[in-house]
Order: sequence, then C-alpha cells, then structure tokens
Amino acid sequence: MFSVQMIARVRIPVFILLAAAWMMAMACQKVPLLAPSGSTITITSAATALPLNGTADIVAQVLEPAGTPPHNGTLVTFTTTLGSIQPSDAETDINGRVTAKFIAGSASGTAVITASSGGANVGSAGAVKIAVGTAAVGRVTVNASPASVPAIGGTSTITTTVFDLNGNMLSAAPVSYSTTAGTLSAATVTTDANGVAKTTLTTNQQATVTASVGAQAPATGGGGTGSTTPSASGQASATVVVTVSAAPTLTITPPTTAPSAGLPASFTFAVAAAASNGSPVRDLTVNWGDGQTQSLGAVTGSAIVVHVFRSPDTYVVSGTVTDSFGNVVTVSISVTVNPKPLPVVTVVVGGSATPTAGTDITFTATVAAATGTGTVIQDVVIDYGDTGGRLDLGAVTGTITLHHVYQNAGTYTVTLTAQDSNGGVGTAITTVFVQAQVPLGVTLNASASIGTVTTVETFTATVTGLGNAVVNSYLWEFGNGDPPQTTTTNQVTHQYAHGTNTWTARVTVTTSTGGTATNTTVITP
Repeated sequence: MFSVQMIARVRIPVFILLAAAWMMAMACQKVPLLAPSGSTITITSAATALPLNGTADIVAQVLEPAGTPPHNGTLVTFTTTLGSIQPSDAETDINGRVTAKFIAGSASGTAVITASSGGANVGSAGAVKIAVGTAAVGRVTVNASPASVPAIGGTSTITTTVFDLNGNMLSAAPVSYSTTAGTLSAATVTTDANGVAKTTLTTNQQATVTASVGAQAPATGGGGTGSTTPSASGQASATVVVTVSAAPTLTITPPTTAPSAGLPASFTFAVAAAASNGSPVRDLTVNWGDGQTQSLGAVTGSAIVVHVFRSPDTYVVSGTVTDSFGNVVTVSISVTVNPKPLPVVTVVVGGSATPTAGTDITFTATVAAATGTGTVIQDVVIDYGDTGGRLDLGAVTGTITLHHVYQNAGTYTVTLTAQDSNGGVGTAITTVFVQAQVPLGVTLNASASIGTVTTVETFTATVTGLGNAVVNSYLWEFGNGDPPQTTTTNQVTHQYAHGTNTWTARVTVTTSTGGTATNTTVITP
C-alpha cells in the first residue's frame, strides 16, 4: 500500500494512481472457478423415467486431467431440453461433486440433460436422458381374469401392463379404458410401480375392453391379449374380449372369527349349477394357499370343510369348480391366520427384591392355557438362570409356589416356559439381583446389674450371616474359671464378685449347617 509520504516523495502522476486503484478493486471481485481444460464431467440421475411434475436428483462428478477433484466451489452449469434444473448453476463440494434437481414439468417427452464447466463438458454421449410421462411408451398388453363370466352376469379384472421402448415396465402412465358392453369401475387408471393398471368390468354380455395410453386409436383383433406398436409420440393400445359362459357359481365363506395357526378352521363352500345353459358339477378343488390342495368331488349345495393352517400368514384360499362341459370358475378369498394362541404365564419374585446368596427365594408362577382354543398345557419348565437351575415341572397349571437358593451373588434371569398341545409356547421372564452372602459372625455384649457384693452380667450374642441356617447352640465361657455353659438361646447371665479381676467372656455359636463363629467381650465386675 502506498502511504501519503511515499506518494509525496515519488510524485506519482494522479492518473497512474487512479488506474492502480481500479485494478486493485477489480482483483477483489470474485471470479467463478471453472474446471481446467482436459477435465471430465460425468453425470448420473436417480431415475430414467418420471411422471409429469416428477423430480430426480442429478449428480455431476468433475475430475481434473490427473483424476483429482477440482477446487472446492468449481462452477458447473446444467442444461436440459425438457423441464428445468434447479439450480442450473451450482458449485462442487470438496470431492468434486455437485447435485441439482431435475423438475420434469407438465409436458411428456424425453429430457436430455448435460453439464459443463470451463474446459469440460458431458457431451452428447454422456448426457442423461429421462423419459417423462407417456413419452417412453412402447406397447401395451391387456388381459381379463376370468376370461369368461356367468350368463347371469359377473366381474372380470382387466389388467393392463405398459412397457417402454426398451421393454421395461412403465410406471405413472395414465391408461384409458372403454368397453362395448357392461360397466367399468374406473375409466382412467395410472400404472403402478410395476407398470400395471387395473379396472373391473361388470357385464352379462360379451364385451371388448380397450386399454389405451396416449391418443392412438384402439387396436383391433380377436379375443385374448393384444398390443400395438406406438406412434412416434408415444401411444399404444390393446384389447381383450370377455365372454359369457353358463358356468356354475361358487361362494366361499371363511370362519366368522379369524383362524389361528395350528387350530382347525371351518370354511363353507357353496356351489350352484348354472340356471340356464349349465351342466352338472364335476369337481370342486380347494387350494388352501399354504401348499395344500383338496378335491371335494361333485359338490352340489354347501360343503363345510375343516382345515388347519400351520403358520400365521395371509393366505389366498381358492375354490375351483369344473362342470361336465369343462366350464371352470375360480373364486378366491384372502384369509389372515393369526399366530398360535400362547399359554398365559407369569413369574414373580417373592420377598426381598435383592435377596442374599445362600438364602431361600420364593417364586410365584401362574400357568394357564389360552382361552377358547381347546388346548391344554403339556409341559412347564423353569430356568433359574444359574448352573443346574433348570427344573421341569410337567403339565402343571394354576398358581405354583417355587423355591430356589442361589449360591453366588449376581444378576440372574429367571425364565418360565409353558408349552400347550398346539405347540404354542408362552414365556415369562423376571430378573433376580442376588447380593453377596454375609459371612457368619457373632457379636457379644454384656450389661451389668451391680449388687452389694456381686455383679450379675447379662450376656447377649447377636449372630449375622446365617442365610437359611439356624443356630443350634451357644457355648458360653465366662473367663473366671467357672465351668462353660451351653444354651439354645442367645442370652445368658453370670455372677461375678466385686473387684476380683477383669475377665474376658467368650461365646461360640454352632449353626445347623456346621458353621461356627466366636467373639469375646471384657468385663470388670
């Protein structure tokens, strides 16, 4: 920087100073960073096809000739032939990546998206192409299930699949339906993620249903499925013929209560021959949807069939009726099978929440079969969570009182398990926090009753750490030469002469488990 003194000394012309100041100001302005020559840009899209007004992330990766990312903040410019890019100009991150969002807009077509920065651009070969709306439609197939309906009228599901020019299923494409007879549940349906659109035809006459994508005229032809080659604007249609047949009817009535796995469930199958142009029923076959099928023969009227589903799930139960003319009617229902009803079990710890090791702990358990299932308890097992702490209780029910002794301190998980005749297993869990066992010990205290000549000392022994044991005996030694005394109580008295000496009395306890503890106290009569 030039100071006033420096300017005065060197006498720089004013116009030179002004030019220098202008150049310094221009240098301070921010110049966009651009990729150097030889750099490459690779762009990718999260989608190759979008519905109208759909969006997709566009990612551009910039690499310099050496294969390294350019400076953070390098400007990349996006262009598209359809829709818009937001933002159209964006700066790279530290990894040379930049993300923008493509917005399809309301027009169908193919968007060609490119990117450039300085000496790098994507080029036509690396451009991302996204088909929008119906632009990519290649062909349409349509089928009806069932292909024939009874003469008294019935329904058929019309399923249309739309494919793009590459043979891939095209989603989010509006399909328009028309029919020569009957009614359609929906005249326009948009394809789902699998390129499928469905509508329902209700008719008692033969009907030709046309499914069209775009504005192309309907295809012509016979029954079954059909397809066309689209025009350049992306249009296609197909037709299917639904015929009328004098076929028998079938109604499947599931249980009024949802069945449970492992338990019998009753289904009613009602079969009726066609009122006109019909023929006798030859066979009713049931597909239970769980891998099992069952032929019921020439059923006329209603048949009640019992079936057992082994696993919980949603099953499609189908009945197929065939008459002597070969007419086939299939009716399906969806049945949700609940999990096996489980035995109801509980287990709780009685007494202290933190028992001591070596003490007897009481547990209260309850076991009952699930109500309304007809099952019975077959086996009950309790696992106390320690070594060797598993006990099989057999087929017990109701309230059960259990006892267990933990030999060591710790946290134990107690698990009660009950299994019923249906294989259902009920489990209850509780946790026991077992404290360390207090060592066996005894304290000895004395209280004096002073007479004129003697003092009567009352000795009291207090025992700790017994656990489940009890004291069998107390051995008292008075220290003054008198013979020892054994009692089963924790208190004894003894007489001492005044001023004879200072004596040390001793007590020794023996427990029911063979443990012993000793302590003393000093007295001065």
